[in-house]
Amino acid sequence: MAKARGVELLEVSTEREGHCEELVRDANFHGIDAVGIMGGDGTLREGVCGMIARDMRAGQVPLFAFPCGTGNNFARDLGQQTVADVFAAIARGCVHAVDAVCVHHPEGITYSINCVTWGMARDAAATAEKMRWLGAIRYDIAGFYHILKNKLNYAKLAAYVDLGSNDDAPEETEDYMMVFAQNTRCSGRGFAFTPLAKLDDGMFDLVVVKKCGVLKTVRLFDAVKNGAGHVQDGSVCYVKVKKATLAAKDSTDLVGIDGEVDVTTPIKLEVVEGAFKTFV
Repeated sequence: MAKARGVELLEVSTEREGHCEELVRDANFHGIDAVGIMGGDGTLREGVCGMIARDMRAGQVPLFAFPCGTGNNFARDLGQQTVADVFAAIARGCVHAVDAVCVHHPEGITYSINCVTWGMARDAAATAEKMRWLGAIRYDIAGFYHILKNKLNYAKLAAYVDLGSNDDAPEETEDYMMVFAQNTRCSGRGFAFTPLAKLDDGMFDLVVVKKCGVLKTVRLFDAVKNGAGHVQDGSVCYVKVKKATLAAKDSTDLVGIDGEVDVTTPIKLEVVEGAFKTFV
């Protein structure tokens, strides 16, 4: 497809987890017009981390995804669900700056381009990752398993609409079902948990769900899959923010980043406006 369009591709293969970030960070972009990442949201995240980490003197170029992964939620938001869609965007040549979410955690700093999850959402995603052989249905099975498990998820949570807000502001402590902080509209198997999210609005969308019983939880997930009706439910808080903090009571609780990276709390999330450029 590239040859038919007069596009010259230089292929570089990753060899291990995290290698994509290193390749993009350390690449010589002389004569290179753009970098395409072949994979899903997790692999694209690595590329974005590498691009952000580049010294400005090394230069930055547009970064985009060939949607060949499981979720491809970032590409979905851009209307690029096939490789042909991507080449059409390249042909248009329209480059636009999009946001990312900076994640401060005890081990350091990383970035998210899709979703940061905690509670049942993170646990179900981890379980689904172990059942790849089941295909897309693994998300439903993993979700139902963790609904029945009903694990305690006590945490302190605070959200801010201003990056300059004081981190010492009052926090809410609850037994939450799950927390989503998303840059994209969808996560997992294309589920629209944050239907109002935009890639370039200078905010990320925060969804907080409190415990509400097994049957109601099942109905909430059905609402997610049938048009995002969950945002109207009283158990769900949906806000657009620039910053949020989360500290789990259980120090072993993990936070998932774009379905591939796990970190411990406390975490601080901050939007990075115009973090990188991509084809639209």
